[in-house]
Amino acid sequence: MQNEKNGTGGLRGAAPGEAPGLWALWVSFAKMGAVLIGGGYALLPLLEREIVVRRKWAASEEMMDLYALAQVLPGIIAVNTSMLVGNRLRGLPGTLVAAAGLTAPPFVMIAAYAAAYGALRDTAVFSRALAGVQSAVAGMILALGVDMVRKALRPRGGVAGRPAVFAALAAAAMLFFGISFVWLIAFAAIAGLSLHFLSARRAGRC
Repeated sequence: MQNEKNGTGGLRGAAPGEAPGLWALWVSFAKMGAVLIGGGYALLPLLEREIVVRRKWAASEEMMDLYALAQVLPGIIAVNTSMLVGNRLRGLPGTLVAAAGLTAPPFVMIAAYAAAYGALRDTAVFSRALAGVQSAVAGMILALGVDMVRKALRPRGGVAGRPAVFAALAAAAMLFFGISFVWLIAFAAIAGLSLHFLSARRAGRC
């Protein structure tokens, strides 16, 4: 296949075509890094728009999978996700280029912000601007949450209902019993694998 020849590793659901060039990959992630307001949780809609819709380098479901995996791994969610996506598209060079592209604009902006913060923090204009940014970020995270729920609860592998059950149990465990999300993620992974092997054994007996 063309994708395999160009080192993409056979992207599941990706549109046919050549693997992205490293420069194009850097530009795409730099654009996302420049507007990544709200932290790692704001990255998913940017990935959807840039990587899936505009560039057509991967499928939406794959972005969800990589984003979920990035939350399991230690480190910053946005950087983890960029490295996973870059590796999926171009291997080790893509990993480094995607991470560098995502972090370069925030690094420059944070350096400039830190230099000016002392002079601006007590001004009314700066305080009002921050209040507006906080409101926008809250709306972005809310929209992202709704979109993630809609996509995550789709039946996968021909099994209906189980994603919704896992999501409801995880939410109840965190809200009412204070269980750490680390244990919830580990339990969900084990439960998902157990259900997979159980379904495979049943299918083999039929």
